[in-house]
Amino acid sequence: MNQPNYSNIVLALAGICQALDCVRSIARTGEADPTDIEIMLESVLKTNADKAEDVYKNHKYLHNGFKVLTEQLTGNQADADFGRYLVGVLNLAKRFLSDSKMQEVMASRIKQSNRLHEYHEGINHDLIEQLANIYKDTISTYSAKIQVTGNGRYLEQASNQAKIRALLLAAIRSAVLWDQVGGKKRQFLFNKSKILETAKAYLA
Repeated sequence: MNQPNYSNIVLALAGICQALDCVRSIARTGEADPTDIEIMLESVLKTNADKAEDVYKNHKYLHNGFKVLTEQLTGNQADADFGRYLVGVLNLAKRFLSDSKMQEVMASRIKQSNRLHEYHEGINHDLIEQLANIYKDTISTYSAKIQVTGNGRYLEQASNQAKIRALLLAAIRSAVLWDQVGGKKRQFLFNKSKILETAKAYLA
């Protein structure tokens, strides 16, 4: 049996964590790092990357994701809301991966978003809205939901709601990658030290 490739597993976990950290930050403060948001939203559009790292351009763009992953696993600044989001995303991704019809719908809609991205040559309001609607029409239709908590003043703003949905879609994209490269929930229990060691090596 092949040994899990922890470099790729931890890379995908950092992708999930970075997307969810942006969600948490927007929900609580109304903003998040613009580069982190851009990297995560563009990762949704990269469906044919040659290797896992290409999904995020380069592992250096996931610095925040590795940092948050390390904090969550060591208990330093571990956050209950964040832990709930992470479990929710992994469960929703598992549901999505067993739903071939939903995968077809998602693939078709992401193709449209790719065309919009090429037309505008980057991430803009229209693309964020389109990605948010993809999440709403696909993942959000499952009975299990991710309840985002934060400051009502920011959560009520339509632009923030769109960003949060688009970023949750990005988290699902990374969770699908995590599954594809051999990620398993049991690794959090039995191989936690290996995950931490790999994340710290990326941060070095």
